[in-house]
Amino acid sequence: MAKLLADEITLIRKGHATDPKRGAAVQFARKVIETLALYYFTIFFNNLFNPKKDFPAITLTGSI
Repeated sequence: MAKLLADEITLIRKGHATDPKRGAAVQFARKVIETLALYYFTIFFNNLFNPKKDFPAITLTGSI
């Protein structure tokens, strides 16, 4: 669909590109995927192991 050569596809899969605009898009996509993976892994870990919270509970007093 994007009419990329096989070499360009290989570079993109490694996180690089020959075109600056395409390279920026690849870096952005990598960052989004890494962030979402970490987010979902954290939720999965917390649901699976239910770790003990090591900070005190906050009690709300009064109004703002």
